[in-house]
Amino acid sequence: MSVPAEVSHGEVRRQLEDAGAFAQAAGLVVNSEQLSATNLRFVVTFKNAQGERFCAEFDCRDFPLAPPTIEFVSSDQAERGSARLYPSGFHAMPCVCMRYNRKAYQERGGPHQDWRLIDWQLPTAQGVGINSLALIFSDLHAKIRSSSGRMG
Repeated sequence: MSVPAEVSHGEVRRQLEDAGAFAQAAGLVVNSEQLSATNLRFVVTFKNAQGERFCAEFDCRDFPLAPPTIEFVSSDQAERGSARLYPSGFHAMPCVCMRYNRKAYQERGGPHQDWRLIDWQLPTAQGVGINSLALIFSDLHAKIRSSSGRMG
């Protein structure tokens, strides 16, 4: 399963435009300056209720056929994936354990062997499908705003 990089790049760009108003209103900082067809990554900075910053890198290869891989990184992006970079309340491995994160799928080292990547946009038993970057930003923003610190 593969999506041409140019297609992914165009879709990510379009969806980032759609998500822009929400991101601005929510106080999120979206850094997509390096985004290109050969680098399908961008970083969003979120804040919890105490004002702590959390940087999440979105790797959008094969998007929208497959969800992005979302990983919390240091502000300089030199460190990634350690518990101390994650807000409290996330999966202890650490992982954003949601269908919209490719890292949550077992084939990517995640805990969910019962999920199929192709189904990532479908609704879950708990509610609606989170099937766009704007909805992903909104869901992560809500989770991070309610966190009270870091995992590690």
